Amino acid sequence: MDRRTALKQSALMAGAFALLPSCNFGPDRELVALDNLQIDLDHQDLLAKVIETIIPSTEAEPGAEALNLYRFVLVMVDDCEPKETQQVFVDGLKKFKALVKNKVGQSFPQKEQQANEEILTAATSLEGLSAEEQPVQEFLAIARRYTIQGYMGSKHYLTEKFPYQLVPGPYQDCVNSDGLIVM
Repeated sequence: MDRRTALKQSALMAGAFALLPSCNFGPDRELVALDNLQIDLDHQDLLAKVIETIIPSTEAEPGAEALNLYRFVLVMVDDCEPKETQQVFVDGLKKFKALVKNKVGQSFPQKEQQANEEILTAATSLEGLSAEEQPVQEFLAIARRYTIQGYMGSKHYLTEKFPYQLVPGPYQDCVNSDGLIVM
């Protein structure tokens, strides 16, 4: 074996072994590619739990987790909101856990869906918050708005719950509505 080839191969293998431990190819632990927001995996998981609490999974219906709505919320905040709102969103997300623990008296997330719903309801209805605690309520409002928007635009909703018709339905000349004839 040529010494030059052996050195090349050993350098290539050393580089591969150095790079391999930092690679995590699991689909559940990947970060969403964002341009403006700086969110780590723990906060991403917390956001997913908050959004799953807003639209929970049932036996008949998929929830926010099955539809990956947390990704939609992150992308919408990253792309559509101004820098100030993005900063408020990130600050609120980072302060959410501590504020809930201090003001509500329970930690988030709980194992039971009902407990998580009560915690979110209490967190959104808090009054008399300081200026440092205000971003949490704004974060919850933004997350709720984009969660609902993402659910209403999801394939499941538009095909199962509210079927989309490309063309208008058949024309109905005269419709009887509670005894009234509409012409």
